Amino acid sequence: MHVHARSVATVLRVDGEVDASNADLVATTIRRFALLRAPLILDLTHLDFLSSAGLRMLLVLNEEHRSAGLHCTVVDGAPLRRLTRIVRDHGLPVVDSLADALLRVADVPRARGAFGPARQEEPQRAG
Repeated sequence: MHVHARSVATVLRVDGEVDASNADLVATTIRRFALLRAPLILDLTHLDFLSSAGLRMLLVLNEEHRSAGLHCTVVDGAPLRRLTRIVRDHGLPVVDSLADALLRVADVPRARGAFGPARQEEPQRAG
């Protein structure tokens, strides 16, 4: 994973493969950055492989973010597209490019003002 703090969101770029052997680790890492409560963009354009376990992880994280009122957008990549052709009503907030994701975040009603800008430091664990 590569992290890029932008002025409007934290961008997590996932490279390589996400399958049953590492989906929980990927989810744990994403959850750490969700603690920042800044808008989050998951960039999957450099992903080589995504298994059904990886898709399930994305769906669970999406529901967690939605329930917590956190903005999260997923930048599509070929492995995700292969799975979402089969699972059409997945509900993931998918866009085609990082530029589209950043525009979507910028269009979020000033709710992000409550979260403040994305911060570059990693979240700290609570006591």
